[in-house]
Amino acid sequence: MNISELIDQFDHIVTHTQQLCSSLNGQENPHWLPLNESEQQQKTSPLQKARSIYQDYWYQDGQDGRETRSCFGLIAASPQQIQLAQDINQSKERFKIQVKELQKSHKQQWLELKGTLASRHTGIRDDLHFSGLSRLHLKQTWRHIPVIDRTPCRVGFNWYNSGRSIQKISVQQAHEALLRLDTSSVHIQTQLNQLGQLNSNTPLAKVQNLAPTMRANLFYEDQQFPERQAMNVSLPILFKRCPKQELPSHNEPELVAPLTRKRAVRSDRTIEDQAFLPSIRVHRYS
Repeated sequence: MNISELIDQFDHIVTHTQQLCSSLNGQENPHWLPLNESEQQQKTSPLQKARSIYQDYWYQDGQDGRETRSCFGLIAASPQQIQLAQDINQSKERFKIQVKELQKSHKQQWLELKGTLASRHTGIRDDLHFSGLSRLHLKQTWRHIPVIDRTPCRVGFNWYNSGRSIQKISVQQAHEALLRLDTSSVHIQTQLNQLGQLNSNTPLAKVQNLAPTMRANLFYEDQQFPERQAMNVSLPILFKRCPKQELPSHNEPELVAPLTRKRAVRSDRTIEDQAFLPSIRVHRYS
C-alpha cells in the first residue's frame, strides 16, 4: 500500500470539493434546500448550508460514531460543475477502496495515518466552523455527491424509515454468537435454553433496523430512458441546469424523519416482529 497515494487521494477529495463549493453561488446556481429553525435564526443561506455539508468530513464534539449528518435539496449545476462532482465521486471511491485495504492488512498503520489525515486542511475546517476537530468521519468523507447529468422535470422526496438489514443465520451460528457474550448472565442463559429447543435446521434471521433514509424519485421528459429514477440521498442533488426551467417541481418533506413508519407492512412478511434472541437481534420466521 502506497501511503503517499492515499494521502494524495484524500487531499484531492478535499481540495476539489472546496473548488466545487467555491463555484456555487446564488446567481448562477438556482437551488432549493430547506433550513431548520436555528439556521434561519442565524441567517444561514441555503447554499452556505450546501457548501458546509459537502465538506463535512469530521466528527463534531459528542457525535455518535454511528451517526451521519445529512441534508437533502436541489442545485442546478453547470456542465463544469457536473464534471467536477463526478471526478470527486471517483476519487472518493478510490479512497474508500484504499482505506479498506489498509484497514484489513495493516490496521495499526491505518490508525496512525487516520490521525494524520484528520489533522490536514485546518484552514477549511476553520472556514466551516469545525475548528479543533481531529476525528475523521470516513462515511461522510467517501459518500458520493448525488449528481445527475440530466434535468428532471419533477422530484418527489420521501422519508424511508422502515429499512432493515436481514441476514440468514443458522442455529449453530446463533449459538456461537451467544457464547461470545457474558454467559453468566441470566438473560443469556435464558436465550441459550430457548435456542436449544429448536431443531438444528430451523432457519433464523439476524435483523437490524436501518437509519431513516431520504429517497428521491426523479421524473424526466427528455425522451431518454429511463423516464424515472430513484436514489437515496444524504447530500443535495446536483443536476444539469436547463435554461427553460431553473428548478424542477418538488415537494417539501419534513426536515426530520417521522418517528413512525408510513409504509404499510408487506402482506408476505414472514419474519416475526419480536426478536427471539434479542441480545443478538435474531428473529424466527413465522
